Amino acid sequence: MKRIQDLRIPYQKDPDLLQIVSQHLGIPADDIGDIRIIKRSLDARSKHKKLWVYAIDVFMRGESAEKSFAPFPQHKWDGPPPLVIGAGPAGLFAAWTFLQHGIRPILIERGERAAKRMQKISRYWRYGELDPDSNVCNGEGGAGTFSDGKLITRIKSPLIERVMQAFVEYGAPSEITYVNNPHVGSNLIREVIRRMSDDLIARGGDLRFNTRVAALDLANRDVQGVTLQDGTTISSTGVVLACGHSARDFFHTLRDQGVNIEPKPFALGLRIEHPQDYINHWQYGSDADIDDLGAAQYKVAHHWDSENMGVYSFCMCPGGYVISSSTEANAIVVNGMSNYQRNSKWANAAIVCTVPTDRIPGTDSFKLMQFQEAIETQVYEASRALGDGKQIPAQRLDDFFARKQGVLNATSSCPSGVVAANVAELLPDWIYTHLSEGIQAINKRRRGFSHPDAILHAVESRTSSPIRMTRNADTFESINTNGLFPCGEGPGYAGGITSAAVDGINAALAWIRKFI
Repeated sequence: MKRIQDLRIPYQKDPDLLQIVSQHLGIPADDIGDIRIIKRSLDARSKHKKLWVYAIDVFMRGESAEKSFAPFPQHKWDGPPPLVIGAGPAGLFAAWTFLQHGIRPILIERGERAAKRMQKISRYWRYGELDPDSNVCNGEGGAGTFSDGKLITRIKSPLIERVMQAFVEYGAPSEITYVNNPHVGSNLIREVIRRMSDDLIARGGDLRFNTRVAALDLANRDVQGVTLQDGTTISSTGVVLACGHSARDFFHTLRDQGVNIEPKPFALGLRIEHPQDYINHWQYGSDADIDDLGAAQYKVAHHWDSENMGVYSFCMCPGGYVISSSTEANAIVVNGMSNYQRNSKWANAAIVCTVPTDRIPGTDSFKLMQFQEAIETQVYEASRALGDGKQIPAQRLDDFFARKQGVLNATSSCPSGVVAANVAELLPDWIYTHLSEGIQAINKRRRGFSHPDAILHAVESRTSSPIRMTRNADTFESINTNGLFPCGEGPGYAGGITSAAVDGINAALAWIRKFI
């Protein structure tokens, strides 16, 4: 087997890799048995010359290119089962890991399965009827099910390949194993998650939806199980805690029960939307009219070294939609989503500012969460005053710089609708200043980002969890609650679908090391 790194090919829709690799290596094509793509990205930095950049494994005739993983060791467990709270990526992959090792877990999720959850979300977007247990952030698949289905991650872990392969086995496109910015799309990932849940159930997992945990059952700081909202108790051997970043009510319960929690930095800002056709030309130049290039993406940032502060784009959704994603009736939060085809007329991304723990005064472990809640409530009150309470307060970028309400002369993709507002006045002055100066600095480096029809939507505040449930770095166990394994985004240990899935696997493996 030969590995070719950094193989650069002039852009074409379907390059003939066999012939290209044959010429590159100077060997007959007949001597090549198979080709496996390790990585593929599009280098679009030049406005005039687009390049595919590949990393490829080349197998000679007679060699096998089939990717295999070591089999999971099997364990016998006759005690009370492990219990997993939350059916987002961390919880589902924790349950998947248990079952791969022959251990049958119980998984509890407060929200609906994805299909019924979609019905609840549609009513929220259309009529403002919010179900606090089943919404964009809560329910089967977690918040990532109603986003772009992005699988990009900055973490380094050998488990990433396992996660990607599992997604492919449950129906995700095989390209996610090698493209530079893998995504499944909100429309496809719901089906992938449904198949995963169905498979977990078929293999003996006890998955309970529409079931809400009220509290942990503790004895001398040891987890014995949980009490449900209806008063039912479930005995378990430990708990893998994979609640999402919006489980605020449960965070309060856990702190009241003595689980150690500390504030964690997060980011807060707005979601900016441009016409996708404009972003295509901004990124691709004259090649923007090539149909198969797809919807262009971008990543922008500005950093102030003197303040150790930054403004940056996050969760960029080409060909997507801005969506309302609150979990409380008296709050407004926005996020972005797109389908696999990324074929809407708009491109959107969060433009956010770092919120360090020392920026918010006080010693309360929930001080950043309270800061987050206060802004979301203020945005909701503005929506009620200016519109119908479900519409998203929005503002043209030029008006944002001028701190005036102005009018909206461009349409938004948001299914809940938008209402013209002075969004600048809904943010703390220091966040407004950083966002305004940061966007203008980005525009100086990448002229054209400040498009006259760009619209800012308030408020992008659920970028990550504002708390961390402290755990032992080696055992993954809470530092003061035995048998509790906090993992994923909610407890503060992940920042996306892939990293949450890996963290869920590691939490389940930690459970196995402790109890078996």
